[in-house]
Amino acid sequence: MAQFNPVFWEIPTDVAALDRVPASAGLWYETDVDRQRRGAFQDFCRAVSPAVHSLIDAKLTGRQQEVLKLYYYYGKTQEDIAAILNLTQSTVSRHLFGTARGGKKVGGAIPKLRKAIDSAKIPEINAALDTLQEALAQAV
Repeated sequence: MAQFNPVFWEIPTDVAALDRVPASAGLWYETDVDRQRRGAFQDFCRAVSPAVHSLIDAKLTGRQQEVLKLYYYYGKTQEDIAAILNLTQSTVSRHLFGTARGGKKVGGAIPKLRKAIDSAKIPEINAALDTLQEALAQAV
């Protein structure tokens, strides 16, 4: 019998037992509805991307743009960004999400971008949202 390893759990089993497990029970199994929903979200992201990019360039400071792009576009962690830009992790977090001051949340690229999107009333974003809602309703 295999010994317990707290770092990596391995449960010995017969290969024939695994062959009896249906593919639909797999961790990454995707139904047709899942595939349609994923496609709808991908189409939405492609449709709003130019408008969001222009808002990022217009509404955020240079440092906020750097941090936001490293975090979301390149998938860097806050620690990685801190090392790249020679900042502390907490400073990177404040650039992304803001900070609490006097009981209110102030600053931060994400809240600033949300406000800009809400107030801009960009037709491409509204049309993409409508299309997304229709696609999600059809996928059900």
